[in-house]
Amino acid sequence: MTTKLRAVTGWISVGSSQTSPIENMKRAHVALDSYYVVIGFEVNELEAYKNDVHDLALDYGHAFFYLVKNTKIINSFSFGPWGVGKVGWFNNGEHLTYKKNGEQNARPGTADYPIREDVKAFKLAISHSQANALHKEVNSIRVEIAKGQLRYSAIMNDTCAETAKEILDEVDIVTPSGSGWVKNSHIASFPIVYAVNPYSWHDKFKKSHPEKKFTPGALGEWRPALGAADPIFGMAPANAV
Repeated sequence: MTTKLRAVTGWISVGSSQTSPIENMKRAHVALDSYYVVIGFEVNELEAYKNDVHDLALDYGHAFFYLVKNTKIINSFSFGPWGVGKVGWFNNGEHLTYKKNGEQNARPGTADYPIREDVKAFKLAISHSQANALHKEVNSIRVEIAKGQLRYSAIMNDTCAETAKEILDEVDIVTPSGSGWVKNSHIASFPIVYAVNPYSWHDKFKKSHPEKKFTPGALGEWRPALGAADPIFGMAPANAV
């Protein structure tokens, strides 16, 4: 009887499923973006930092940072003077042209101050949200600098290290303290300011993070270029050790 019923009605399909062949070993991969920030220092005059005191008369140093997505630089900040005045705190450093009105303490700034010396660098991994916040904060500060609302000042401590650390602090990227005693031995033999400075910040960084050295190269100066590969922590070039 069952045979006759099948012959009359046939089988009714109520569902089906398919599976990958056992020999197909490929799996889907989702690439996740990685972000990190590189903090670099020009602190190459050993005599300029003794007994935890930075002597501006010997070297003023420099600090900067740039933001990397995967291996490409997507933003940077290297704050320095631009135009008239001298470079460095208390007008110590490279001589430029004075303004006739005698303004020496505050001068136009730039967020793309060139790197001219060997660099000591540190890499900090950050989250996607931190990277976005840093990107926006740097762009906002760049607008302030371009409009002349933020000027490089020797007296008010609107300098490279102080401003760079403030930006990183603002977006909750934790770095070592950069504060330390500062003096100018051409003026006095004792410290006169306690503030963020490149030498103190670098000294505290190297005590807690691995350091990598980098030489700008044959051109004599270097600026982190947007869209370029990270030359320090990316594909290691010959001049990064």
